[in-house]
Amino acid sequence: MNPSPRPHTSGTIERVLRKHLCQPGGAVQEAVGWDAPAVSRFLSGQQGVPIGKIDALVAAAGYVLVSREYLDAMGTLCEVGVHCRCAREGGGECGPRPSVAQALAAPDGNGGAG
Repeated sequence: MNPSPRPHTSGTIERVLRKHLCQPGGAVQEAVGWDAPAVSRFLSGQQGVPIGKIDALVAAAGYVLVSREYLDAMGTLCEVGVHCRCAREGGGECGPRPSVAQALAAPDGNGGAG
């Protein structure tokens, strides 16, 4: 079972689009074919984005749409990759392991294992 998603920072997409659309003649404005009055209507909430132009709008702003599954998989692969040196050196399954010095320095002298 996946943990519940973290709340999104409010207004992230809005902030990005406002930043890009405040540049007259910028890539986002050109991607959707809007003139200055159309941009003004969009920014004021009086005009939407036609569904056929959403991909161009997002791409021109420098973003791509990926699924949560993809991001979760990348996170897992990155976490494993950080610790994979041990597997390449014959140490078995990857993961952080305390060194002998860390284990001996633990209060119980047993690496905190009791």
